[in-house]
Amino acid sequence: MAFTLKFRDPVNVKGKIAMKGESVAGFSRRIEVNYSLMIEYLNCKKYPSPPTAKKIADGLGCEMVDIFFI
Repeated sequence: MAFTLKFRDPVNVKGKIAMKGESVAGFSRRIEVNYSLMIEYLNCKKYPSPPTAKKIADGLGCEMVDIFFI
């Protein structure tokens, strides 16, 4: 079984992306995460792997523990 991480508050993550002046599509391109998958992560339909979660956290300028249940 693969280890995945779930967002603590996906709405907060969307807000953090918006506060950086980016759309979800632009953010996904910048951090090199597929847009469709990013939407599924934000809608809690799928959960990112640890390397992808790290890309998301780094893209937001925060630690993984700030946005994911670990």
